[in-house]
Amino acid sequence: MHDGSVATLEEVVDIYTRGGRNIASRPNAGDSAVSPMKSALIVKIDLTPQEKADLRAFLWALSNETLLTSPHFSDPWRAQAAKK
Repeated sequence: MHDGSVATLEEVVDIYTRGGRNIASRPNAGDSAVSPMKSALIVKIDLTPQEKADLRAFLWALSNETLLTSPHFSDPWRAQAAKK
């Protein structure tokens, strides 16, 4: 996730499916799914195993390493100057 504490996309989907994560140890230990501090916007998402697989496939489809490493897109200011 955003802080690197979740290693895989599968884990992220599982966390959102249950409505929060349960951290067994570390400074932030506890079950965030039942925390009174949890935002009301974070809710359990009931997904079947197939829906989870479909969601992961969709999210992976948004990945594009070629775009991220292309020299053509490395300097957005250069691209704007070339259009003028």
